[in-house]
Amino acid sequence: MAKDTNASPGRISRLLDVLGRTMIVAGLLMLSFVAYQLWGTGIAEGRAQNAMETQYAKPQPIQPQFGGLVGRITIPSIGVSKYVVAGVRLKDLERGPGLFPGSPLPGQKGNVAIAGHRTTFGAPFSRIDEIHDKEKIIIESKDGTFTYIVDGEPKIISATDTAVTKTTDPDIATVTLVSCYPKWTSTQRIIVVAILDSTESPLPPTPFAINEPTVQEPKDGWFHDPTAWPTVLFFGCALIAIRIIAGIVTRRGRRKLFVYLIAGGIFIPTLYGFFGALARLLPANL
Repeated sequence: MAKDTNASPGRISRLLDVLGRTMIVAGLLMLSFVAYQLWGTGIAEGRAQNAMETQYAKPQPIQPQFGGLVGRITIPSIGVSKYVVAGVRLKDLERGPGLFPGSPLPGQKGNVAIAGHRTTFGAPFSRIDEIHDKEKIIIESKDGTFTYIVDGEPKIISATDTAVTKTTDPDIATVTLVSCYPKWTSTQRIIVVAILDSTESPLPPTPFAINEPTVQEPKDGWFHDPTAWPTVLFFGCALIAIRIIAGIVTRRGRRKLFVYLIAGGIFIPTLYGFFGALARLLPANL
């Protein structure tokens, strides 16, 4: 009987030890994910912007392809100068501000609608709420440099109000910037509308990929990717496998430092891939 009495506290102690270790690991992973969102995504966006800077010096196609380069947007009042990507898929916005499908190109008649992140991937529209009436938004493209004058203060709209990205008056050249509101959340959207400077003549519209069959209207919000689940599960299983294999090898008498250095070299990039896929499942936070 004494043996059973002593065994029970031992099992409880081991269970608490496992639970404690699990909570510590979970906490470290959460902190790592936050760091990835705030800084790791900015590194990826910076590399993409550098690549587009090189590409911008080369001749551009008449009509940009999805993921291709549209031009460069500069907002002097908030210190923004970013290259714009064609498309607003998650992988497009990871490279910089994105032009909505169906939008005309910069300088053309119609509504040039551009979305951008506020808190991740370089946060190009982090200070969009600080843009004020009559300030300038400058967009450069293969067709020239176009200056838009902000029309009114930023507006807050519903997260599902995608109508703001459409052209309502085909005879007026406008630009609409779109991002999330409030910062760090995705409950609403903040928009800034600007009109082409009256001294500049708008070009005829050639909408970007207006009939692209893969683009669907979102029904419950913008910019989330439920198809990322298989990728999340794959990387998650890979992380667990790396940890288990490293543990088995060290228990067989291998040098722990050597094993953990190798395992860490594999674990870190795998964790990066896991975080990237996991971010696609979260509610939109431009």
